[in-house]
Amino acid sequence: MKILIINPNSNDEFTSLIRECAQSVASQGTEITCVSTPGAPLLIDNYIDEIACGPGMIQIMKDNEDAFDAFIVACTCDVNIDILREMTEKPVVGIGESSMMAAMMLGGKFSVIQMGPRGVSMKERFVRKLGFESRCASVRSIDPDGPGDMSDKVIAAARKAVEEDGAEVLTLGCAGLAGLDRKTSGAVGVPVIDGVLYGVRFAEALAACGGKTSKKGLYGPDV
Repeated sequence: MKILIINPNSNDEFTSLIRECAQSVASQGTEITCVSTPGAPLLIDNYIDEIACGPGMIQIMKDNEDAFDAFIVACTCDVNIDILREMTEKPVVGIGESSMMAAMMLGGKFSVIQMGPRGVSMKERFVRKLGFESRCASVRSIDPDGPGDMSDKVIAAARKAVEEDGAEVLTLGCAGLAGLDRKTSGAVGVPVIDGVLYGVRFAEALAACGGKTSKKGLYGPDV
């Protein structure tokens, strides 16, 4: 099985981190390819950044649609995923949707830990789009100016989500936080979901079971 992971931004360090995490959980025989999006911004901080990623992501899909069994969008807002799903019958998985679906299987309420304050309102809107708001305890941001390294900042936000918001499961709200799930879980005592890992497993399951993107309705051809 061949899976293509698309990092919607052009940050090659993020892409390497995503690739490393994906390969650590991929099944034997699954071949992982991970690419940055040409012409995209280094980070996705706002809606302008999201649309700027679009042309490069479309070109990646045009160039690779025949060569892979499934595709993963490695941004937890699943940017432009509807466009990619419109372009193929093959499964297109978003790590944001995957992480929240996994969280809802492991507890009653989940919270999302964002990289920065600007992402809170964007992620809250995304949660509503997916229809998951009744299961979402909160969306919290790390304190960019807080003490310690990135893991310390994530743990501080995660602890507030559990103790103050009633979260039973946490999801990491940025692919750049990949790899911090186990340390954070150990510190706060609840499951922590890394969407990259679960995105790979969901993509494998959909492809192995013959799952296809429906072309009736939302992702259907023009008539």
